[in-house]
Amino acid sequence: MKSILIVIILALIGYSSNAQHTDRFVKLVKDLEQVSCKKDTMFYKNGTIKRVMCSTNYKYNSEKFWARTGKMIEFYKNGQIAQEYFLDNYGNLMRMKIFDRKGNKLEEYVTTEIDSNAKSLDDFFESNDHIVYKTFCQIYKYSKNSESYFLYEEGLRADTKKIGKWIKYYDNGKVKKENEF
Repeated sequence: MKSILIVIILALIGYSSNAQHTDRFVKLVKDLEQVSCKKDTMFYKNGTIKRVMCSTNYKYNSEKFWARTGKMIEFYKNGQIAQEYFLDNYGNLMRMKIFDRKGNKLEEYVTTEIDSNAKSLDDFFESNDHIVYKTFCQIYKYSKNSESYFLYEEGLRADTKKIGKWIKYYDNGKVKKENEF
């Protein structure tokens, strides 16, 4: 459990200092010029907020690119937060929380490393296929015994693949199973 706490603390420290970006990633985006940042709000037909986000525009070689940046929140029609994202200056996911319609946290992801296989900034903005993420994940489940949600599973992923030690818990917090990937 101590190792998991250390990973969380290191991830949060890295999040606040943008240390998740590899040297290769930083070198790739160094020539981008930020032109503007605009807050956008989208609404459902019933008038409730659907999404709040910031769109940042960049310029490179007289071409313009844009990315969603900063805090982005998506809502259910009932006004409850569905997903809360924190995106870096280039639109990469730094942290995400997913909630059910009643506000219970179902999943949380904290990015610990971001890299890119793009050969140029043109490739970088063409698609997201070049981005490589390492993420610390926590999955929550509902317990009928305690009538509340509990941390069910946690571990690291490289993109969508589980890596390292993954731990599953009982609803009382005790370790149920550990797997190495």
